[in-house]
Amino acid sequence: MRRLRHQCRRLLPGTEGRVPRRIPCRPQRSGLLGLGLLLVLGGFLGGCAVMSSQTMAEAEPAVPFPRLAARVHHYEGRVVVVGGYVLEVRNQGQSTLLVVLQAPLDSGQEPLSADLSEGRFMVVHEQFLDPEVFRKGRKVTVGGVVQGLTQELIGDQPYGYLTLASREIFLWEEEDYPPMTNPRYDSPYPYGDSRYEQPNYYRRY
Repeated sequence: MRRLRHQCRRLLPGTEGRVPRRIPCRPQRSGLLGLGLLLVLGGFLGGCAVMSSQTMAEAEPAVPFPRLAARVHHYEGRVVVVGGYVLEVRNQGQSTLLVVLQAPLDSGQEPLSADLSEGRFMVVHEQFLDPEVFRKGRKVTVGGVVQGLTQELIGDQPYGYLTLASREIFLWEEEDYPPMTNPRYDSPYPYGDSRYEQPNYYRRY
């Protein structure tokens, strides 16, 4: 493929009245470079979600948890992504009910501090989840279908739990291992090792 080069006429100093000399000019590419950078950056940010692409394709745009809980009937049957900290695991035959303290999610869909919680929710998962794995305080990110509200008591106080039917659960690894070790390989590796990517490892259910 022949490369096309723009040419423009320029008058050099001291050449007034003469035939303008043709000087090759490079086309301006700053606009294309800027557009390419935006596309690459957008793809990188879009790849930060921990939920599967199928779940994200079906999920509602991020909804503030108070609005979701207050308008649960409006969102019933829709897929949402929420997260927080496990409070309780109830095994019910072949299914499991998780009670979760909600927490806002960061740009990577990881729950932020429990101090920022705006409520609680329940997740019905159609498989057995081991209570020793889903221990109290473990971080989870959940993609699920809104089922409605489940009324229970917290102490003597009635409470309506937003209830989801699980599509997938992302269990974040605990961060209680010694510094400068790599839990994935069960032997010490420095953080700079090429096989060490990030401190949070996970299991998807």
